[in-house]
Parts: sequence; structure tokens; C-alpha cells
Amino acid sequence: MPQRFFSNFDFTFQECEEPIIIVDHRFHILFANELAKEHLQVEEDIDIKNWLSEDSYDVWKQIVENTKTRSYTTEKMSINTLNSKIEDMKVTSCYSDVYDWILLCFHYSEVTSKVDKHLAIEKKFRRVFDQSESGLLLTDADKRIVEMNEMAAKLLNVSLHSIIGQDISILWKLFPNEGYNIHKFFCSLKETGKGELTVQVPMKEGTRYIQLTSNYDCKEDIQLTIIRDETERIMMMKRLEHQQTLQMVGEMAASIAHEIKNPMTTLKGFTDLMKMTATGENKRYLSVLDREIERIENIVNEFLDLSKPGGYEMNIFSFSELMEETIELMQPQSIMQHVEIEYEKNLYQEDLILGNSHKLKQVLINLLKNAFEVMPSGGKIVIRQQIKYYDKVTISIEDSGTGMSENDLENIFTPFYTTKSEGTGLGLAFVAKTVEEHNGKITATSKVGEGTIFSIDFPLVIQKQREMVAEKSLEIDFADLTEQSDCFYSV
Repeated sequence: MPQRFFSNFDFTFQECEEPIIIVDHRFHILFANELAKEHLQVEEDIDIKNWLSEDSYDVWKQIVENTKTRSYTTEKMSINTLNSKIEDMKVTSCYSDVYDWILLCFHYSEVTSKVDKHLAIEKKFRRVFDQSESGLLLTDADKRIVEMNEMAAKLLNVSLHSIIGQDISILWKLFPNEGYNIHKFFCSLKETGKGELTVQVPMKEGTRYIQLTSNYDCKEDIQLTIIRDETERIMMMKRLEHQQTLQMVGEMAASIAHEIKNPMTTLKGFTDLMKMTATGENKRYLSVLDREIERIENIVNEFLDLSKPGGYEMNIFSFSELMEETIELMQPQSIMQHVEIEYEKNLYQEDLILGNSHKLKQVLINLLKNAFEVMPSGGKIVIRQQIKYYDKVTISIEDSGTGMSENDLENIFTPFYTTKSEGTGLGLAFVAKTVEEHNGKITATSKVGEGTIFSIDFPLVIQKQREMVAEKSLEIDFADLTEQSDCFYSV
């Protein structure tokens, strides 16, 4: 009888835009429209107790009792069915004392709007998460990586699918040389819920410095790790420290160089006088003394080179011509030491640069001398020159010598750092200082037993700069010229 009765109103119930259920006094479901079956997964001819969880069933009984008392009620409740959970749904109930039935109307559309709003917010945060300029990594209570954006994968030099789902301890494998620092990082996370770590990530284009900052959210029981690229900041700090060291060396050199040169001049003069009358053994001793005085003068001159300011005569010249002049100058020494010099040029346009040719020639001489010294039994030096991006000339000097360790490679441009028994550690410091003064960039790569490559980039000169240089006086400060020309390319 109930089914035949409800079939008379089927059209009305089915056209309703909300789920509807009719139950009897025993909480038996007599009727459910299609929306109720679809959204609430309810079935006809079952008891509500078989549809709801125990907690929700207790709330339902109270609603039914209220409805019988007042005939009509509207209340909010969380519906926790056996298959799903819906928070804060408004339910309107109407009691028929004639049939002892209760009609229940679920305001599902309101819940759906809340869900849609929640999804919209979630999409917005997902967009922020994915498009963040920092890498973001989420770890759950089991220390497993549950989310990670593309930027994090890029900074860590890994793929997303290889990291998501892994234990956070995978960092040990990603950075095998950072074992001690990573251990401290995890200890800090365990003790305080916070941790910070800076690691080096090897990349094709060079080393990248990555900072990981982790914070634990106790409310959500999740760990957020922010990953930032600190390469530019760290390299800038290193350059600043290098400049400060050079400044300190310069101040020291300026204060003592002239004091040393005065007695050296006197000693050299008296040594030359004694040579005129010396014979035999004494003459040999004086020759040794003369060589050592000359060596001291060279060291003092290197000090003075570091102490001199960057402003000096600048002119436009061809870098390849300067390179050829330098090779010709070093040719006798290369023949004596059985070192072959090979010069490769790949030029498609003029290789004109702005600088002091004397200073840059000294730079090239220093680099070639270094190459000779690491090949005492002979070898080969390959010099390659290219024009890149139409705005800079690149020169690389590669030797087949003993190579350098990573520690040596990091410190070679630091004043007083040397791997030679009789070196001063000032030659490459002068090279780096001079290259920077010419708005250039110098880098070095090396492997122990395989040799070393020094690479230098200099910005090319364009027509507008040529006109500016022609109008300038002989004394040109490089910094002043680059400030006035918007067309000068900085490397």
C-alpha cells in the first residue's frame, strides 16, 4: 500500500530539487526520491539504523521525537552514513499524525555550495603552492613526503614521482657529502620541530646552494619544508669577502711596500758594486743574493699591483691580437719546458673589448705560467676563444697538468692561498681582481690528475661605446663608463 500510495506523488517528489525521505514510526524508510538515493546513498525498505552510523542514529532519534512533538522542525546535523560523511546539513522534517509518517527534506544544495566553495579555496591554494617561487615540501606524521611542487623538484634536481611517497630521510641519499649537517638538521626537527640547513647541489652549470627551512604544524600534524635557492646570495657574500680581503691586502701593501723597496734598492746597488770586484766563490754567492733580492722585488710588486685602484688608461683592442702577442711572448719558455700551445679561434664578428691591454696581458701571462708550473715534464695547453650570444668573448685555457682538489679550487683566488712551495698566493688574486675591474668573470674547473681549465668572459664593445671612448680623455674609469652607457653588456 505505501508504494502504491507514494507512486501517486512520484512526479512531485522526483521534481523536487532536494533529497527527500519518508520514514514510519519505526524509522523504516518507506520512500526515497532519486536525489536521496544518489547523494545520500539511501535505499528504500530498510531501517535508518542500517544506513547511519551509531552516533548519527542517536541524533536522528532526537530529531524524530522533536518532530512528533511540534509537527515541523528545521535543524542542522552532521550525517555520518556508512559510506560517507556530510558536515552541518540542514534537515527539515514534517510529521503526519494521520499516517504516523515523517517526511524529511535534506537541504543538500546548501552543503554542495559549501563544498564547491571549499574546493575553490583549495584550488586557489593549490595554484599558490604550485606557482610559488620557493620550493615547498609537505611531510606527514610518518615522515613521508606527501606533496611537493615543481620548484622544489627543480631546486633539488630530482623528479616529482621519485620523491613523493618517500621517507624524508631520502635527503641523506640526495646529499651524501652533507651527512653531518643533515644529522644535525634531523636532530633539530625532532627536538624543536624546526630545522634549517644549507646544502650544495651539483648541477651541470655548477654548484647550487640550497637552503631548507622546516616547521612543524602540531594542529595539522604536518611538516612544511621551504626550499630556497641561496646561490646568488652566497656567491655575492663570497665576492664581498674576497673584495674585503683584497682591500685589506691593498692597505697592508701600501703601508709596507715602499718601506721594503727602499732598503732593497740600497742592497741591490751594493751587490752590483761588489760583483765588480768579486772573484770565484764570492761571485757565486753574490749571484744567489742578487736573485733573492729580485724575488723579493717581484713579491713587493705583486703587493703593489693588488693595492693600486682600478682606474687606469682604457682603450679598445682586439682580444685575439692580445692573446697572440702573449703566446708569442711565452713561446721561448714553452719550447724550453716542452709544452705545446694550441690556440683555437671561433670568431664570427669583431672581438673588441674595452680595457687596459697591459693589465690583461699580465693576466694571461700569469695563467700560462701557472699552466707551465703544473706540467714540469712537458704537456699541452689548449686555448679556445669564442664569441657567445653576440655580447661577450670567452677564452678558456686548459692544461694537462696535475689538476686540483675541490678545496684548492674553492680557494685559488684567495690572497696568500697557494699550493706551491715557493708561491706567494698573490698571482691568481691579481688575476681575479683585474678581470673583475674589466667587468669580466673568471671561473675554474679541475680534476685531480686530469688538468685544469680557466675560463674568462669579457663584454664586447659596441659602436656607441667606441664613440664614447674616442671622446674621453686618456684616463678612463671603467665604472664611470658603464654607468653612462645603457648599452654596455654586463656578464
